[in-house]
Amino acid sequence: MKKAKQLMDSVYWVGARDINNRHFHGELYPIDEGCTYNAYLIVDDQVTLIDTVEEEFSQDCIERIQSVLGDRPVDNIIMQHAEPDHSGGLLEIKAIYPNAKIYASVGGVRNIKAQFPIDFEIQALKTKDTLNTGKYNFVFVEMQMIHWPDNMLTYCPELKTVFSNDAFGQHIVNYQLTDENLDKGFCLDQAKEYFANIVLPYTAQVKAKLNFIKSLNIEIETIMPAHGIIWKQYVPDILAAYEDYANLTPSNKVVIVYQTVWKHTQQMAEALAEGFGDAGMDVKIYPLSTTKSSIIFKEIVDAKLICVGSGTYNNDISYSVGAFLTHLRAAKLKGKKGLGFGAFGWFPKVPSQIDQALTDAGLENVHDAISHVFSPKATDLENYYNIAQEIAKEL
Repeated sequence: MKKAKQLMDSVYWVGARDINNRHFHGELYPIDEGCTYNAYLIVDDQVTLIDTVEEEFSQDCIERIQSVLGDRPVDNIIMQHAEPDHSGGLLEIKAIYPNAKIYASVGGVRNIKAQFPIDFEIQALKTKDTLNTGKYNFVFVEMQMIHWPDNMLTYCPELKTVFSNDAFGQHIVNYQLTDENLDKGFCLDQAKEYFANIVLPYTAQVKAKLNFIKSLNIEIETIMPAHGIIWKQYVPDILAAYEDYANLTPSNKVVIVYQTVWKHTQQMAEALAEGFGDAGMDVKIYPLSTTKSSIIFKEIVDAKLICVGSGTYNNDISYSVGAFLTHLRAAKLKGKKGLGFGAFGWFPKVPSQIDQALTDAGLENVHDAISHVFSPKATDLENYYNIAQEIAKEL
């Protein structure tokens, strides 16, 4: 039988671990060590469950709840988000606790009703609405587009705890559940990767909501997200990091991604990388077809410049580069610069097509697209090295 893990006075983790998951949100987000679906049980005069789990793990969640409550019922279920990895267990849990009241944001009510054949009422919540369960009060804050229109978070002042839903999440599967005894750099790096692959298109909303939360002057000692570890030791660090992520605060970094046919585009990429590196920039260079997109987008968050190269495939951009450019456009980046490059045999337009795609993705072209016919000579590669040096000085 699965058992709950007590996190603090009256608060228990009753979620699930999906240790076999290697793709989160379909193909969008490749992950390395599985993921967690975090659900939290707060025992008071009334018992409150915050979020559920993916449907296939419903029984895990139910067993953990019953390990704490026995035959005592759940009184309230707060659904902070209607996406299936959060709401999938709702119907099975509601069937066991038919008298439990369900709460969600206005958008959450709509989306839950659209997903499930429900015959029970859901009470809609707005920002600053509250729920009292005895000695605990829960304050709700709508978090539209972080990362769905229905997201919200829940704050308990007595516990000084934020139940943050997708915000501050990551994919760390740790059986101790908290960030204690974990390396801070590792935790923040995983949170950055999650932000880059799930939340990145919504930086404006993140900034606005962080400012709103600051204006409430609330004390936060613990952050309990819907995925990954619980923040206790590094709460100030993750809050500061999210401000940097949301502002796309740049470091002196260039990310170079490419796909090559006969290594000619690769040679160009390496010459550019040498030039940027010798000019003092931090260089990240990745062949697209063999690199996880989650790693690349994590590095893009704080990059100044994104260089994209492709060989020519049937008079077109390579398939992996085309997919990357589509993903980049969806990320809605602001304040970054771009450069297209590539080699060709008889069709010279691919680098300029990449430049246009970068412009369409919101990036400012830093230099004319670099296009090379067939194999670059040593003098050509030296020229590309020098171009990188000039761009680095301008940046």
